[in-house]
Amino acid sequence: MTKKSFSIDFEYDYNFLLIGICSPLKDYHLSYKLNKELNASLSRSELDIAMNFDDGIEKAYFSLYEYWDEQYQNQWYLLTNKCQIVCADESQDQGTIFDGFIQNNKKIKYLIPENSKTDYYLQVHGIFNEDSKQHLLKNITQLNRVVSAYEIDITKLRSKENLIIR
Repeated sequence: MTKKSFSIDFEYDYNFLLIGICSPLKDYHLSYKLNKELNASLSRSELDIAMNFDDGIEKAYFSLYEYWDEQYQNQWYLLTNKCQIVCADESQDQGTIFDGFIQNNKKIKYLIPENSKTDYYLQVHGIFNEDSKQHLLKNITQLNRVVSAYEIDITKLRSKENLIIR
């Protein structure tokens, strides 16, 4: 009897608007400002985006805010790009006389490492025309303490799979 094996190749459709936001604001403060300016209702998700680094030794949690726009049938997500984690003890021991004394050594991890200058990502899933996109970018850029907001071409990101919200 001959065995047959099948393989399924699955490619995720990155069909959403992705806006990079540079701002020194905390995630909850930026969410509040976006809600106020854009008449949205971004709220903190029950689950953050969890990622493993260094073969599972270190784990980082990136904040996630979400909003369902009933009027235009769009799903919005606000994600942080930076997360500060405490280093694992295994990565602190480097064979020096100070091994065991290094306490609470912190590292910054990025959701999208190639865009380390970007602080937040705003994903908008659904139909969005060019005028609406430009209006949204203009409104975000005009927010107090937002340095810049710009559209990102998802196809050029190496770690775009990190943007998939499960």
